[in-house]
Amino acid sequence: MDLVSNRSVSSRLMSARQVDLALGVLIAVAVLSGLTSWAAGDRWNGWFALIHGTAGLALLLLLPAKLRGSVRTGLRRGRSSRWFSLAFGLIVVGAVTLGLLHSTGLWFGAGPWTALWTHELLGFSSIPLLAWHWLSRPARPRLIDVDRRGVLGFGLAGVVALGVHIIQRPLATAVGLAGGRRRATGSHELASHNPAGMPSVIWLNDRRPASTEAATWPLSIGGRRVTIDELRAMAEPVTAILDCTGGWWSEQSWDAVPLSALLPESSGRSFVVTSHTGYRRRFPMAAAGSLHLAVGYGGVPLRPGHGAPVRLIVPGRRGPEWVKWVTDVTIDDRPWWLQPPLPLS
Repeated sequence: MDLVSNRSVSSRLMSARQVDLALGVLIAVAVLSGLTSWAAGDRWNGWFALIHGTAGLALLLLLPAKLRGSVRTGLRRGRSSRWFSLAFGLIVVGAVTLGLLHSTGLWFGAGPWTALWTHELLGFSSIPLLAWHWLSRPARPRLIDVDRRGVLGFGLAGVVALGVHIIQRPLATAVGLAGGRRRATGSHELASHNPAGMPSVIWLNDRRPASTEAATWPLSIGGRRVTIDELRAMAEPVTAILDCTGGWWSEQSWDAVPLSALLPESSGRSFVVTSHTGYRRRFPMAAAGSLHLAVGYGGVPLRPGHGAPVRLIVPGRRGPEWVKWVTDVTIDDRPWWLQPPLPLS
């Protein structure tokens, strides 16, 4: 039986070890490109989303070769670790499947448990299992596995996956699926110009303040105390899209004030926007004219879940940059990039 299995694998374009190496590379590319698409602005995140989707589809294309090869052999050996390997495989397949359901629009989800959010959760869960899987294998991929045959097999899977990814959107449009109307980031439109229908989400372990009273809100900008009433008197409509990493986007007309009108003249290189929760993001001083503090949308005050009484508006950037419940904007001499690409809490 082992001889038959070995022949079935060797008769394919890629060997079992080459398939394992390709799958490991694709999982790493999928995770890194997905994270980078969060940190990149509108100019670049579409490209990272393309790489991410292509890597996921290539994983599916190589799955049959994995099942015919080392999966079947490993299950026959009966090692106790086979259940961890099987769980790892199911997590990867589940993540890719949820990504497809989201991208086509067949299933978006409800509340915080959207298809994409669950896809991301499974993707993060695969990282330690991938490391364990590689380190625990008795026959790990080696440098000699990167030969002409392996490169051709990997390249073929990548080209086919890229083609499927490219035609996916027009096909979804042709059959009337919501996936045809996604942004380049992969997000679906939700409740544009309808603030009441826009979801209330937070980044990781942030928590909404117990009180968001505008009259007593502590706000300091460049060392100066600023009241919410002052901001409301200065606010003008600013149309901007909030693109959440949970897989949705919403365009609103925000009642907002540019930070350049609030910050004092300074030679500082950056400014730090801090939330009541301690969450913070740093931005280059040159961006002060394009970033805004919003106190409402469509003429009504912000809701607590949307960052009331004041939040940051960052056109062209993803949701983690849009700091809620702002209490402090501080000028700093350090460069704006002196921070994690994505918030860690």
